[in-house]
Amino acid sequence: ADITGAEAAAEDLNDRLQADVMGVATDVADASQVEAMVEQTVDRFGRIDILVNNAGIAPVVEWPEVTEDNWHRVLDINLNGALLCILSVLPVMRRQKAGRIVNISSVGAFLGSVCAHPAYGVSKAGLIAMTKSLAKAYAAEGILVNAIAPGSFDTPLAAAFGKEQLQEFIQAAPLKRQGDPRELADAVYYLVSDLSTYVTGSTLHVNGGSLLI
Repeated sequence: ADITGAEAAAEDLNDRLQADVMGVATDVADASQVEAMVEQTVDRFGRIDILVNNAGIAPVVEWPEVTEDNWHRVLDINLNGALLCILSVLPVMRRQKAGRIVNISSVGAFLGSVCAHPAYGVSKAGLIAMTKSLAKAYAAEGILVNAIAPGSFDTPLAAAFGKEQLQEFIQAAPLKRQGDPRELADAVYYLVSDLSTYVTGSTLHVNGGSLLI
């Protein structure tokens, strides 16, 4: 994880927005660390209104290189890590009778892993199924749960893929470009704002039309 970058981002937000921003370095695959993160957040702010599960890895591994260990590592962070975060914030949101959860899935949930470890697509598909289940379970308590399925975005994670394979994927999509991270941030904002009070259990596709391939 880019801990230094996260701390710098928190400081930048504090300076630019005059907001109270806190960064907590956390391994989402470690239940005790996740619980500590949530406790620190509640101690500081008194509540948690929004959870965005964005932690994830996408190692470049093809099927012949898959092992039980590297398979579980992807699932532990991408899927189980999201679960641990959800389990930790749910009691807080249920007490509030309100909350928004956004799970960052991937177009890989629908197309299979395009450039990454086969477990990547599996983990992201699991996030969508979990999103639907949670949305049904907690709608009556004012907790809205949705997912986003991004395509290729101009991020360090995408840059780690092979250039030729990545370009083939980008050019195959109707919009034929990578997304700007701000476009994904706008989608998250929509799902956590009052613009989406009648939306739950949905997956918002922000992927340049990749599923139209």
